[in-house]
Amino acid sequence: MSVTDKRFEDERMVDGVLHSSLTSDELLKAVRKMEIRNDDIIVVTHTKAGTTWMQEIVSVLFYGCDFKKADSKSIIERFLFLDIHIPDCAVGPHEIADSLPSPRLIKTHFQQHQMPEQMLTNKAKVVYVGRNAKDNAVSLFHFCNIVSHLRTYEWDSFFHDFCNNKAHRGSWFDINLYWWSRRNDDNVLFIKYEDMQKDLSSVIVKVSEFFGWPIPDGKLDEIVNHCSFVSMKKNPKTNYSDSTTVGVNFKASTPFMRKGKVGDWKNYFTVAQSEEFDKIYEEKMKGTGLVFDYEL
Repeated sequence: MSVTDKRFEDERMVDGVLHSSLTSDELLKAVRKMEIRNDDIIVVTHTKAGTTWMQEIVSVLFYGCDFKKADSKSIIERFLFLDIHIPDCAVGPHEIADSLPSPRLIKTHFQQHQMPEQMLTNKAKVVYVGRNAKDNAVSLFHFCNIVSHLRTYEWDSFFHDFCNNKAHRGSWFDINLYWWSRRNDDNVLFIKYEDMQKDLSSVIVKVSEFFGWPIPDGKLDEIVNHCSFVSMKKNPKTNYSDSTTVGVNFKASTPFMRKGKVGDWKNYFTVAQSEEFDKIYEEKMKGTGLVFDYEL
């Protein structure tokens, strides 16, 4: 296993979750105790499950469907990312959060037992995006290979770690099952990535209704076009090309926004790997009612 940066050596397991050097023990403790306001707007996903896509949808609606206003700054700056302490920044995200006016836009990939405790009890609105595990694994595999503070994998090694909950950010199963269990809460909206691919306009309407943000007449088609994967991949405010704050080493062959397809896993999983994963999935997800599309 090769690496791109010696900082990966600071990766470690904390309560069963693999964290990078940018998520210190001190940050994990502080985030658990931070205040979550009832009017906070929070996007939660497992890493590389449609996070940026949903952030753009939420922020466009938040800014009254004013695209110029929404994209006046990078998506990274529009949302407070709870999970990492930006290098060379004097304060952590939990401290920045205290100074932000309400309502705050927040994103996180934290597992249930490491997210702010108040997210379990208050009425802040949460949009959770779940993506089928195989495509999520492939996208996370590529992400690990372009980020300087994460280890670089060969596919077979990554597949093993992903199946055994040892990949970056922890168990795909745990985070999806937790938010699926809360899908009927008034303050939680559970969205599937594949549904965003199949019918983006319907998802946008669901998000607008969830937050109570009406879409002006005639604007929906414009929002769909602006928030399409193709448009976002070209947009420097959403494709991370205008930011160096997260330690991402972009390569021409593997940009931050890569394919956004459903079914790309078939280009990586061998038949044996797919069958092995299907058995794990059946064991962990049996009886939950949570199913995903693996091809469209």
